[in-house]
Amino acid sequence: AYQGIGVGATSFFANGLTGMPVSAYLFQGAPIFRIAPKLTFDYEWNFGASFGWKRYNEHDNPINVIVGSPVNAYINLGFMLNYRLSDRWNVVAGVDMTHYSNGNTSWPNPGVNMIGGRAGVVYTFNSGAQTGTLADNMEIEPVKPHISYDLVIYGAVRKKMTDIDDWPQVLPGHFGIAGLNFAPMYNFNRFLRAGVSLDVQYDESSDIDSYWAGGTDEDVKFYRPPFFHQVSWGLSARGELVMPIFSINAGMGYNFIGNSDAKNFYQVLALKAYLTRSFFLHIGYQLNSFKNPNNLMIGVGYRFHDRR
Repeated sequence: AYQGIGVGATSFFANGLTGMPVSAYLFQGAPIFRIAPKLTFDYEWNFGASFGWKRYNEHDNPINVIVGSPVNAYINLGFMLNYRLSDRWNVVAGVDMTHYSNGNTSWPNPGVNMIGGRAGVVYTFNSGAQTGTLADNMEIEPVKPHISYDLVIYGAVRKKMTDIDDWPQVLPGHFGIAGLNFAPMYNFNRFLRAGVSLDVQYDESSDIDSYWAGGTDEDVKFYRPPFFHQVSWGLSARGELVMPIFSINAGMGYNFIGNSDAKNFYQVLALKAYLTRSFFLHIGYQLNSFKNPNNLMIGVGYRFHDRR
């Protein structure tokens, strides 16, 4: 595997409306399997932040309803064919998917999703070709299958839109998020683990429209809902790609316990960055119904019974 930091600029050919965001990100990639002696099938992900967006403003920029903040998260995943011309030169071509959004911390936040092609030439400064693949390493360095346990604690803030008198309103301020995930994960080999996660989350904005206390459009008032009324309990199926330093975790689940606003089908995508063998930073994003932004998931985690 290779990893590092990168910088990129993007134009949507409407810079007066969207700006021309510049992204700074972590990246990691590796050849997955070999097709021919000099040809491999590779992946690469990017995870970071993008700066310089021209955000929505009802007076100065009312057409741009895709982003509501000047800084947005940047996520990219690509799969490509990599042909080695020499020890230092490679030609790559493939497809990639990109997502920009602010994690529902500002409104509006439909975000931007792109899918496209990529092609390029890579020059490697350090000498010596790296010819191994993930498939090769599974045979060379086997890991005995076992069950490990991940405990994650996270928090975030979010914006909330609700209907008041059948009129959509963006509520002032931000609402707090706190959550906990506990996931027994079966380790199949060096690179793949999967399991089920118990997901508990408190959302200060959950079902708040049921507690409307009147007020004006500029000064909306609510009663404070009971604490446990805003706690949801769900189960999700999780899969994780494990690499040096980083892991990518993805899952889908359903909240079985909670108020009517919280009972939904949700999706999670998270990056884990290991600070020690078992302790890691957790940066995640949660959607529901594959399209509605829920919240960020910024926290820490610890892995128990890891026998890697």
